[in-house]
Amino acid sequence: MTDMPEASKISGIKITLAVIPALLIVSVCVALYLGANADQEESEPLEGDITVPEMSDYLLKLNSLIGKREIGTAAGQKAFRQLNAMTAGTLGPENLGYEVYRTQIDSAKGLLWSTLWIEAGDRDSREPVVLAIPQASRGSGPAFGFGFAEYLTSHQTDVGVRIVFYPPLVEGDPAEWIWARCGKEGTSMKGFVMVTGDEEPNRSPRFLVPGALKSKIDALSRSEIWNDDAKIEVGDHPVLEVKLGDDLLFSREEHSQLLIRMMPVIKELVERLNE
Repeated sequence: MTDMPEASKISGIKITLAVIPALLIVSVCVALYLGANADQEESEPLEGDITVPEMSDYLLKLNSLIGKREIGTAAGQKAFRQLNAMTAGTLGPENLGYEVYRTQIDSAKGLLWSTLWIEAGDRDSREPVVLAIPQASRGSGPAFGFGFAEYLTSHQTDVGVRIVFYPPLVEGDPAEWIWARCGKEGTSMKGFVMVTGDEEPNRSPRFLVPGALKSKIDALSRSEIWNDDAKIEVGDHPVLEVKLGDDLLFSREEHSQLLIRMMPVIKELVERLNE
């Protein structure tokens, strides 16, 4: 009779050892299920506001650390890959919280080239305005795109804004080419504006305006938020383009301040294009 408690103890240990693996398996299955469902939930942008140090950091990385984006050289191709990684990392779920879409249908030099984009503002809009930013632009173009995406999280707009970063492979009409890569079935493009750096020695932003859009820019230029230093050039331009000044003429802090000052102007421009 004295052996019974010991036998019971051994049996209890055996049962425990048998149950623990089963519990671990159940826990792993539950975790996988919850993780899969979490991945299916739509990413929500985090509310924040762009700062001068953030913008300065973007310009440093884009103009100095990543370097010039060129399709024809190994170094330039590497720079494109680094920019794509920076775009996805900066805007994506682990940082600003946007879902980053990627279209990869263009080829050159034996490589596929990515167009990346996000939906900001009213993300359910069926008629978004496209803000197009060339990946090969000087740093001010992509930097503005990153900052503007963050700006829109805390400065709400009812307009759908599709911010697109595209490779230098455009053929034909830029708006049509870009929309073919970022458009969704059942949606149409309400307006189009390209935002770039400026390779001409200008410190002031320039608006290159097609004649058909002159009235919208005239109305914007009378707005209280208009930058008096900005120049409007109406003419035979294929698309509406905003050039943000020559990076080489500014300190990073000075240029960062200019880019941030332009954000409410571009927001109002996007809203006027939606009218």
